[in-house]
Amino acid sequence: MKNWSGHIIFQDNFQWKELEKAFPEIWEIFSKESRQSVEEVQYDQANLFLNMEEIRKNRKPMGYMKDGAKYRFIFPLDRKELIIYRGIPTETIREMTDQVVKVLRASKLKFNVEYDKMLLQDIRARRK
Repeated sequence: MKNWSGHIIFQDNFQWKELEKAFPEIWEIFSKESRQSVEEVQYDQANLFLNMEEIRKNRKPMGYMKDGAKYRFIFPLDRKELIIYRGIPTETIREMTDQVVKVLRASKLKFNVEYDKMLLQDIRARRK
């Protein structure tokens, strides 16, 4: 089954600092999927550092949104959620989401997983 997006929805009492141990491993899952030059690796390291600074301050991180990346993950402004997407429906969204879920479960975080809940997906589905 092809999916547009994977959604990891954290519980209401979730604190962003709880991601501190898991976030670098999640970052690695996404960065290894995109083929990178030396400059891009340095860019990724700088962005990982900035994301970790936000997490340590218990603030929402920015996510992985690099241009040309095969997959991205973002944290919506209005809720405690991590969204994994590619921009096109694909069978691998579920696999990427499962990899992230495994890392989060190892960190003993509590959450729910859903698929295809992005607003853009809803708009496209209504047009058909």
